Amino acid sequence: MPYLVRRLMHGLGAHAWRAPALVLLLAGLLGWTLMAVFEPPDAKIRQPVHYLWYFFVSGTTTGYGDLFPVSTGGRIGGSIVIIAGLTAGLVLFAELTLWMAKGRTMKANGQARLHHRKHIVAVGYDRDGLRAVIGQLRADPAYARTPVVTVFWPDQLSGENPDPGLYDVVLYDESAFARACVEHARTVLVTGRTDDETVRVMLGLNAHLARSGAGVRPHLLAGVHDGGRRAEIAEALELIDPDIEPVDIDDPAVVAVAVRNPGVASIYHNLASTLDSDSTLFRVDVPADAGEWSRLDLAIFLLRQGSTLLAVGESHRPNARFRLAAEPGETVRGGQSLAVVALERPEIPWGELAAHTESREGARVTG
Repeated sequence: MPYLVRRLMHGLGAHAWRAPALVLLLAGLLGWTLMAVFEPPDAKIRQPVHYLWYFFVSGTTTGYGDLFPVSTGGRIGGSIVIIAGLTAGLVLFAELTLWMAKGRTMKANGQARLHHRKHIVAVGYDRDGLRAVIGQLRADPAYARTPVVTVFWPDQLSGENPDPGLYDVVLYDESAFARACVEHARTVLVTGRTDDETVRVMLGLNAHLARSGAGVRPHLLAGVHDGGRRAEIAEALELIDPDIEPVDIDDPAVVAVAVRNPGVASIYHNLASTLDSDSTLFRVDVPADAGEWSRLDLAIFLLRQGSTLLAVGESHRPNARFRLAAEPGETVRGGQSLAVVALERPEIPWGELAAHTESREGARVTG
């Protein structure tokens, strides 16, 4: 018996809230027993529903006075309820307050377990870059309310999360991926302090996802610092998982686009260098006297010439603004510029294009 008592006291001590909760429970049962035995048979306070209300208002010393015992035994039960509320109730409230404060501190310091679903996880913390990416994402209605979690290395964040309204934080350790709920994430972006670290962390992340047995794996993005090693890093990542997508981490807008649209990060990278192993992006100025065509007709003509119209610039100026998206009924005229993808710099036969356009117009009129 002493052993059982010691085990009970140890269990109560390990969870400080249990002792006051047990005292309140025993006081509540004893008080209701005394009132059920000694109160008049028609007394409302004997009914469990009414007694629970009495127990709450008396235990918190509010005392509305709508229910009260009239017998000596009932008053003894009421006194027990009041004393328990003043002692064990206050202790329980204090423990609850401390527990809530501890939970807030753990969340702010990255030690808590989160419970997000369909969120975005960024492994590797750079405050300015992360804030910029989130700003880009919030402009998209589909991502306006998507939770963001960042997993930070121990030397990356000192103190509490400086932006609790933007993202949650998780300290990187052996349980970080589980606490960040990466298996339930929509997208996971890994950005190590070096590209080699990114590969190592992605290997660990892939192993965690395999162990978790997630039915639908998140979209995996690997932030690349050194563009010159991109092919090497991409090859290493493909050995881990062929669906891992490298993304140049220096431009937050590109990262945000890659998060929203899986598969386009490579396009952004290729546009900055070469589009494919056998294609290049060229700028072609349209002669001032070349005429005017619809953008659709021009795009079709270039496709037949073996080139792809990517964007249209507003003028011949070196810093002319190029627009990729076509507007309804948009026309292209002399004095503008074209961004064209081709095997080699295209020589566009403007006269043939004009004749082709005139024949099409004539066919439309005849029809």
